[in-house]
Amino acid sequence: MKDFRLGKNALFFSILTLITVLTWIGVEVYLTATKTTIPKVTQEQMAPLDPRIKEEVIENLKANFWLSEEEISNFNFPSSTESAQER
Repeated sequence: MKDFRLGKNALFFSILTLITVLTWIGVEVYLTATKTTIPKVTQEQMAPLDPRIKEEVIENLKANFWLSEEEISNFNFPSSTESAQER
């Protein structure tokens, strides 16, 4: 009779352990499936941009764009042969 009692307890603990393991696996799978792997900074960078161009910003950029004579004279324009060789 004692052997039967030991088997009954072993069966009970085996079933309880199986339920615990299956629940644990289920929770981990759910958490893995719902967790985002994209960092918050990247999510902010992926936010949609406003497609409208603000004309006042463009005008401000044009007004503030200024090159000194030295910067203009130091600027090297590639010749047509140099650009063809680089390709």
